[in-house]
Amino acid sequence: MMKQLFYAGRGTTRRRACLGIAAMALTSALHATPVVAQTSIADLAKYEGADRMQKLIDGAKQEGTLTIYTSAPVDDMTALTAAFTAKYGVKVEVWRGSSEDVLQRGVAETRAGRYTVDILETNGPELEALTREDILQPVSSPTFKQILPSALFEHRSWVGTRLNVITSAYNTNLVQAADVPKKWADFLNPAFKGKLGIEAEDYDWLAAIVKTFPSEGEGIDFFKKLASTNGLSVRKGHTLLTNLTASGEVPMSMTVYQYKAQQLKQDGAPLEWFGIAPIPARVNGIGIARHATHPHAALLFYEFELTDAQAILARRGFTPTNISLFPLPEDLKLNVIESKIVLDEGQKWRKIFDDVIAAKP
Repeated sequence: MMKQLFYAGRGTTRRRACLGIAAMALTSALHATPVVAQTSIADLAKYEGADRMQKLIDGAKQEGTLTIYTSAPVDDMTALTAAFTAKYGVKVEVWRGSSEDVLQRGVAETRAGRYTVDILETNGPELEALTREDILQPVSSPTFKQILPSALFEHRSWVGTRLNVITSAYNTNLVQAADVPKKWADFLNPAFKGKLGIEAEDYDWLAAIVKTFPSEGEGIDFFKKLASTNGLSVRKGHTLLTNLTASGEVPMSMTVYQYKAQQLKQDGAPLEWFGIAPIPARVNGIGIARHATHPHAALLFYEFELTDAQAILARRGFTPTNISLFPLPEDLKLNVIESKIVLDEGQKWRKIFDDVIAAKP
């Protein structure tokens, strides 16, 4: 009996000791300063204190990771995320799809209450659509004062990080430099019959060009004449079209991304790009999910894309939107396509594009 009481007493002592340790741990937890959990994404996104960046860095390191949905080419996004991880030690998980895929997945998951994504990084019209679906969190950033005004929007739900400048390109083995168009009417040159290509979804580019003509009717008539006389080879994907131009299958393409043409040219392809001013440019950008589960890391990457990453984008041939770091060349006349107009008038211009450009003879 004495033995039993002895063990019972030791068990009681052990339980009391464990309770004491637990109580101390609880007390310590209650008095610890929370870093991540106590700050909502809404509060963090509008925070403008002097310690903002340090707050983001400390919180991001605790969170340890973030998830990005993007339509950017794999090699371009890898260059950005690798630099970000090297600087801050935060891992990045990337899911890639088309801009339409990014939009559809973002909307579907939010409606289902599945909050996986922290950052959505894609084309302007899709980001504008995500804004209208109330999926993106408005942000206040001190970097905004450095950004190209046409890449910054009143709602602040997304911001342009780079421009995709849409130029034309030709294979230097198949087209003489002296024959390169200087104005849109020059594309009607009979020498280009059967040699012209165009990307299959460039209806917003078509709208931008048509609006440079004296009247919408004149612009549409020009493209009707071009399609009926010289013909247009319609190809899906700007990278594909640029590669086909470099290989010679499409001697001259009317719509390529300037950065991709420049990349191939630097790699030794017989390719040269040119533009007819004002050159249309699409805004690509970044937005933060309203339900981001890694808010500090998301905002830190957001700032990274607007600052450090601008040099990476520039090296890869993009046109950065931080004009304080990378001023636009004085002789570069751009026509920045408004994403909200593309969204509102998209159906109209898709139909015109399909009827005029993509229609089979």
